[in-house]
Amino acid sequence: MFKKILFASSLCLFACPLFANGEDSPQPPSLIKATLLAEITPKGQKISGVALEYEGEILSGSDLTDLYAVKTSLDQKDKAPRRIMRAYTNNQPAMSAQAKAGKFVIIELNPRDNNADLYAIQKENEQPKKFKAKDNAGNFVEVEKVQANSVPHYYDDRLVYHIQQTGLLKLRNGKTLDKTQIEQSAVKNQVKTPYLDDFSAHTVSLNQPDNQLHYRLYVPQDKQTQPYPLTIFLHGSGQVGKDNLAHMLSSKGAISTLQYEKGFVLAPQYTQVFDPFDTKGIHWQTENRQNLVLKMIDDTLKAYPNIDQNRIYLVGLSRGSEGALNLLLKRPHFFAGALLMSGREAGTVEWIDGNATKAMLEPIKQIPMWFFHSKEDKISPVSGSRINVALLKALNAPNVRYTEFSFEQAGDNGIINNNAHNTWDSVFNSPEVMTWLLQQQLTESK
Repeated sequence: MFKKILFASSLCLFACPLFANGEDSPQPPSLIKATLLAEITPKGQKISGVALEYEGEILSGSDLTDLYAVKTSLDQKDKAPRRIMRAYTNNQPAMSAQAKAGKFVIIELNPRDNNADLYAIQKENEQPKKFKAKDNAGNFVEVEKVQANSVPHYYDDRLVYHIQQTGLLKLRNGKTLDKTQIEQSAVKNQVKTPYLDDFSAHTVSLNQPDNQLHYRLYVPQDKQTQPYPLTIFLHGSGQVGKDNLAHMLSSKGAISTLQYEKGFVLAPQYTQVFDPFDTKGIHWQTENRQNLVLKMIDDTLKAYPNIDQNRIYLVGLSRGSEGALNLLLKRPHFFAGALLMSGREAGTVEWIDGNATKAMLEPIKQIPMWFFHSKEDKISPVSGSRINVALLKALNAPNVRYTEFSFEQAGDNGIINNNAHNTWDSVFNSPEVMTWLLQQQLTESK
């Protein structure tokens, strides 16, 4: 009995002064570094989390959701709350499926919050332009069409995140951190966006310096010499621009294959509807732009010999789908597969349809292609994909697939935007489709 009492007294001699002197009372935390975590979604680049870097490793952190509150303010206006989905510790400033020991707290936010945006969209080129077309009787006519494009304008330091630690937080070293508040503006160097941050900007030219095409290139970060696939993403008419960025933000197109396998990606952007170096066609229709894209590809293959030339893929949406089909026709034994979403009939020039024939599509009948369209598409009629597929099927094309959607409301079939034209919402979020594409390989040498 005496030994037990002595032992208890000894414990008190060493442990009790910690509480007697108030050393465990909450203390103000040292400087906390905040990083805003973004992601590319079907509705653009969104802030979907915050990473807080504390002074030391945190003791308990698999569920800290009730410990934080996050609000935003734009141009110093009233603060608006963000919805917190999860909060947990990690060993790096990145989201994780499972909490890990570390000094970072990751606060996951709902990317569909109205105040999740990093930028405002400004519409340009909203005045109608004149284009060649056919009327219902098959006569050549001139029509007026609007080909507006969307330009992102970042808020930068106008947008501020206000993060509150609303309760106490224990570090592994025993220190208790008091409640605190952190503010972080959305300046570019404090925003991390997976994949997007690792694309580099480039320009390719043809014949003369002014005949240029801007593009973004993604190179796998590990330095392995193993072969990697190459994906070429072609944007639609709404992402035309001079910023070499809008086409990267409006959808998951440029990162669509990267979500499932490491690889190279090329994402070009042209600057205007009409090609000043080619009078026949618009968007990706012109032979000049097709040759610029092919030069971009060839230059990249030369620079990176570890690209697997049996696994070069095309991904195109809307006018980009039309462009991808043109590239397949230009090099029928070069590409391993293609995803073609909401595009027009093969051979379309401006708005002149009706040019597609079996003879035109004969050279590409062996290529794995998966077409997508919605019956209710008001921007690019579903007849375009139906005609392409019907002609290929008539040629007994063995590797052609077609998925046609019925669209009544946002969310149908995974089409998140309220637009039947946006079939790519479903495609880029489909493991089924993306893994199918990445399984395709050329069976003959180039």
